[in-house]
Amino acid sequence: MEGAIKKNLVLFLIGKVTSVLGSSIYAFAIGLYILAETGSSLNFAVTLVLSMLPRILLAPVAGTLSDRMDRKKIIIFSNFASSFWLAIILMSFLFFSQEIWILYVATTGLSIISTFYSIAVTSSIYNMVGPDHLQKAMSLNQAAISLSAILGPVLGGVFFGIIQIHLFMALNILTYLIAAFASILIEYNLFSKKTQDKKTTRMAEDLKQGISYIKAQPFLLHLVILSVWLNFWFAIFPVAMPYLVLTVRGMSSVQLGFIESAFSVGMMIMALILSGRKEIRKKEFSIIGGMLILSAVLILIGLPAVPGFVGLSNPLIFGYLVSMVLVLSASIMFINTPVSVLLQKNTPDEYRGRVMALLETGSSAMTPAGFILFGFLLEKLPVWLLLAVCGFSLFAVVFYLYREKMFLKLLREEDKAGTASI
Repeated sequence: MEGAIKKNLVLFLIGKVTSVLGSSIYAFAIGLYILAETGSSLNFAVTLVLSMLPRILLAPVAGTLSDRMDRKKIIIFSNFASSFWLAIILMSFLFFSQEIWILYVATTGLSIISTFYSIAVTSSIYNMVGPDHLQKAMSLNQAAISLSAILGPVLGGVFFGIIQIHLFMALNILTYLIAAFASILIEYNLFSKKTQDKKTTRMAEDLKQGISYIKAQPFLLHLVILSVWLNFWFAIFPVAMPYLVLTVRGMSSVQLGFIESAFSVGMMIMALILSGRKEIRKKEFSIIGGMLILSAVLILIGLPAVPGFVGLSNPLIFGYLVSMVLVLSASIMFINTPVSVLLQKNTPDEYRGRVMALLETGSSAMTPAGFILFGFLLEKLPVWLLLAVCGFSLFAVVFYLYREKMFLKLLREEDKAGTASI
């Protein structure tokens, strides 16, 4: 069994790294291409919307389908479908037209397919590695995503000046194919207890059952609400940081790039550390402690914009912000890792796709909502004040959890159950 788990982890990591890194390089190159061809940031923003909107709208459908069908087939089909779709776009781009709308169509199609793929993969991790290796699998998954976030823009920027855009498409087609063949070799149902009875209910009815199940499980409901709430308040970070660095402090775009890349570096380092350690047993301490650190760091990030600190030199501020972002990323891993493990362990296989999908929908919807709200408020309020409001709002969430007590009680019960099973 251990040998099968290790094989699954290696193949999963190979498929994840190649697929996500290829997509990251391609997405960065497409953004540069659109900006170079049109000179419009609005056109680039449209691609971001088209990449996010399908995930928000289709995640519930993807989750329901994941619970009704063989997830391995969905994963393999999605990888091959992404390759085929991008090949069609490549042929259209080479022999039909090179207008920007083709890239919009490509982005929308890939986002739709990716939604079904990601939900199926997330729902399969427990069955692929079992309860004892969940933290390792979730951490390696995050490490692969962080690595792609670091290397994607670097490699995309280097290659953009050397090769043409259609070669980026060809490269991404290859990475999807590698991920597809890796998925074929993975035993996704190694720990599956789900019966493969044919579903006789409609998809809409299955989705309603998933929502009803979450409502009836206080612990799962609290985890989902907590995740959605954290995603909303954290949306201040990607909006406020560029404004703070470029507009308020007058620092360079290169410095901003280093500061933002520190976030992915910190996530990857912490993910690798957690992947090599035993599962976090004191999950209450990890989640609540991570939230408190996250709250404090968001407040501290705004200090360089406070009038009393404006006179400090930018090199000093640069080092300070890099340090803060590294701590910020570590705190997020201390929240996300135990929450992900608890969601996987406490959700029956027959509901896992729908639970993960509803979490994805809520989180994905709250993030752009936060972008819009905080982007608007940045024009009305000082950036340090807005960061402080978000930081104290997260403190308020912790205060509410301790006052309401139910979630912490359930979390402590989970900790005791985990300790007893060692």
